[in-house]
Amino acid sequence: MTRSILSSYAILWAGTVLFALLAIPFAGPLSDLFGLSGSLAAPGTATMAALTLVNNAREAAIPFLFALLRVGARRWPVLLGDVVIAACLAADTALGGLALGTDGMRALPYLPQWPLEWGGLALALTAWRRARSGRRDPLELVLLAFGTAILLCVAALLETYAVPQS
Repeated sequence: MTRSILSSYAILWAGTVLFALLAIPFAGPLSDLFGLSGSLAAPGTATMAALTLVNNAREAAIPFLFALLRVGARRWPVLLGDVVIAACLAADTALGGLALGTDGMRALPYLPQWPLEWGGLALALTAWRRARSGRRDPLELVLLAFGTAILLCVAALLETYAVPQS
């Protein structure tokens, strides 16, 4: 399982780097686009931490949901899970990678939570990858979900209280 977790983590970082590299030629227009983003809660508050956690947990829940619902080895449910999960995680890595590609090194102080967020999402992706290959142990899913929750909680706190608020 360790190999599956590490390869899931590598997939997320590879997607992030790919989108960052794709964004470099379009840094000006993309920077204007990302400059308009706002927050639903006041920076540095428990509400912001909770909203961040809910957003990240929503993304992590999708692979777990498909892992739980996977019935037998039917081809179409597995294909549907692959497509939905790939689209969701591609969107996450695209947003992160595009932001990093447009702002470059200036973005780094705003990203200390990334390794933890990607770690949580990697555990969720691992749950799906193992379930889709027929290795769906309920205890393993619970442990992966618990690890995901811990990583995403710490990431939300870090993003709320350690990231410069401007």
